[in-house]
Amino acid sequence: MSKRIIASAIIGLCLLSLIIGIINTVITKSERSNEISKSGNFKNIFSSGNKIALISLQGTISSEISGDFLGDKNSAENTRKALVKAIEDSSVKGILLKINSPGGTVGMSQEIYSTILRLREKKPVVVSMSDLAASGGYYIASAADRIYAEPGSLVGSIGVIMNTINAQNLLNNKLGIQSTVIKSGKFKDLASPYRPITFEEKELLQNLINNTYDQFLDAIIKGRIDRKDNYKVKKTALTVETLKKYADGRVFTGQIAQKLGFVDSVGGIYEAQNAVCEMAKSKYKLSSTADLPIVNYNKPSGLRELFLGVSESMTPKKDVMIINSIPFSVKYPHQPLFVWE
Repeated sequence: MSKRIIASAIIGLCLLSLIIGIINTVITKSERSNEISKSGNFKNIFSSGNKIALISLQGTISSEISGDFLGDKNSAENTRKALVKAIEDSSVKGILLKINSPGGTVGMSQEIYSTILRLREKKPVVVSMSDLAASGGYYIASAADRIYAEPGSLVGSIGVIMNTINAQNLLNNKLGIQSTVIKSGKFKDLASPYRPITFEEKELLQNLINNTYDQFLDAIIKGRIDRKDNYKVKKTALTVETLKKYADGRVFTGQIAQKLGFVDSVGGIYEAQNAVCEMAKSKYKLSSTADLPIVNYNKPSGLRELFLGVSESMTPKKDVMIINSIPFSVKYPHQPLFVWE
């Protein structure tokens, strides 16, 4: 009897999935034909008409995929995919990248940064910073043609951090747990939580952090200081001397960051949108920016958006608060990070 119930449940889920897929396809086509342009006119984003892709990066940056089967529309991985898609989409004439992130892992930050540099060779990219664009968030932003930040946005935290934990006292003295390690070389259990870190290990890790930090500075120099373009949109210069003086982990307000050259202009999404439209108009010799609709490029459509909203609303707020209260470096021990905590 129980086998029949299980079989019936599986068949029911399959049929439900099929129905949802069909309905989602219909709704998606309908919704995507009704994106609103800057001027208030409806535009079909799949038509040959020009558009600006709005891509959002929210939260910590990592290659980790959400446990939710619906995923996170503003995750680093979705951002990367949207940027790659925009490179080959001939109807996309510019990218407006909205960042609200404290940073994250080094590798994923570098991957998105490199994608933006490739994208910048073909199309203008403008970043709009929200509440926070720190460490890896700023690393990524530095690859853009122009950066806009609100006066009170928190910007900067240029640097690298690594967190190691020594739980030897807790394990040995409190819990009576002893660790025995068999290893092929003296550094194989580098920064093990089962014992204090050695001087040699600390020196080795410091060299690793220093090298990663140099990569951070080189990326800003390449993406921001050495940029050469003919766009008439305001550009604020950043010097190597200023970069090295203030790249010590500190954060700035958007207003201070603009005066120092870390961002180009103080302004929000509206000013950033106007800038990318003007840059696209100049690059592609368009007669007007009025026909450049802003399209949410990594926004789910149809039932997927509905289910994502329901899923988010059903997630216990306490669980979210607990997860967010855990330092990112604790989740990624023994790993250099571009993150502000």
